[in-house]
Amino acid sequence: MSSPFSHYFNTNYVPSDHEIVTIRELISRGKMIMDDVKRRKEELQHEWRELKKSWEVQKREVEGHKALLSPIKRIPRDILSSIFLAAVEGRPDRPQRISARHPAVVISHVCQYWRNFAISTKLLWCNLYIEVPLCQSLRLHKLRWSAKVTKLVDMVQVWISRSDDCHLSVSLTDGITPGCGHYIEQSFSQGSEFDQLVDTLVASSSRWKSLKLNIFIPRTQLPSFPTIRLLTLPPQTTPILTELLLYCDVEESQDINLISQTLIAGSSILSTPTLRSLTIGPRTLFDIVRTPVVWSNLEHLDFGGYPSRSPHRFEVQAALTVLAECSNLVTCNLTLDDTTLPVAVVRRPIELPKLRKLVFLPYESHLPRGFAQSLILPSLRELEVKTGYSECTPRTHHESGLFEFCDRFGSTLERVTFCYLALTQQALLHCLKCLPNVTSLGLVSIGRLTPQVDVLPLCPKIRAFRFQAFQRDLAEEALLDFVAARRRGDRVMMASGFEGEA
Repeated sequence: MSSPFSHYFNTNYVPSDHEIVTIRELISRGKMIMDDVKRRKEELQHEWRELKKSWEVQKREVEGHKALLSPIKRIPRDILSSIFLAAVEGRPDRPQRISARHPAVVISHVCQYWRNFAISTKLLWCNLYIEVPLCQSLRLHKLRWSAKVTKLVDMVQVWISRSDDCHLSVSLTDGITPGCGHYIEQSFSQGSEFDQLVDTLVASSSRWKSLKLNIFIPRTQLPSFPTIRLLTLPPQTTPILTELLLYCDVEESQDINLISQTLIAGSSILSTPTLRSLTIGPRTLFDIVRTPVVWSNLEHLDFGGYPSRSPHRFEVQAALTVLAECSNLVTCNLTLDDTTLPVAVVRRPIELPKLRKLVFLPYESHLPRGFAQSLILPSLRELEVKTGYSECTPRTHHESGLFEFCDRFGSTLERVTFCYLALTQQALLHCLKCLPNVTSLGLVSIGRLTPQVDVLPLCPKIRAFRFQAFQRDLAEEALLDFVAARRRGDRVMMASGFEGEA
């Protein structure tokens, strides 16, 4: 609305009596227009609210229809189960422990359909990776610790129930640390929450396919400690157990005889005839040579050696005693204590016709002479001699048991790794000459590498060369010269695979 008085706004102009009447008429007319605008505004706001409600209804319907077309809903159940299983598997070196954040639990909380399907997918629940809460850090909070273990027992029971009749892979880490003292006596005694956990596991032993025990047995309760029951299960209670990984420690060395009697003299899980893979960790105190293992059934053997406080020693002669019984081994990993002792001459070499991979960890980085001559390994394809713990003095090829292995089995070997510092330069060259079919070569501690470029072609089929050394020990110029010389001589195709660790 235009006004004839608009040019007087915000001035000191004083209207006449006649103008006052006109101004009042303009004000009355303006108020009427404002009322019409306000009423129209309210009508539009009401209409907008109705339009917004309609839009929201349509949006929900559109989203609902779109959800019906979601690709995940059209995935066949067999593919969906494969996705679920892949999520549960995770990384091999970091298994998913039982907890409220386990992928199987997370999947079962997405929607009702997924929950029903996940619960009915038995394979999601057949891996029992159990970590008992550390008791040492909760020594003054027994109720809190007990509540945690009680919850863990409930979850383990749920896992076992949902796995139905599937084979079980069980891993138990007991969370006990040395020095817990009297607290262990109270919290891990018979009838405790931990005892209930062991009872739950024992009740499912007929379905165990794989068992890993990482346990500590306190001195105060050695005869009746709950986890002892897992070790002393008779073979008939584990009829399908094929894999056993045992990492068992005892608090004090005077209990060694008692634990040995438990596992050797009587019936134990080690005597299960269905075992095909056996791993015994480096904290073991009992004599493994005397254990009632059915060695002839094993296909995979890994022994981590004895701790320093053990009265037993796993020397080459003990290794030969074990190997003589393992006629079906495919892979073998042994930690040897004293490799300075001579190897007794055997009347008949030990034949392992299926052995393809052999790994040694000798204490002194050396293998004794005569060891290789005691073995017949027609299928050996991979040999690894890891670095030991003591000082290493280089040996000539006439003194080296490693050279003896290379000389005796080199024609079949395809992958070889050993400690370079255990050999003189000439001994190293002699070893390499014995490996014409090796495609992967690994050298550990190569700081003194000074290659000879005028020697005969060595390892002509090599495709991967791996080295491992501390930076201070790595002679980079010598290594580069070595690679350059091999390339110039066309003696190895390094481009197809060159790996290194420093």
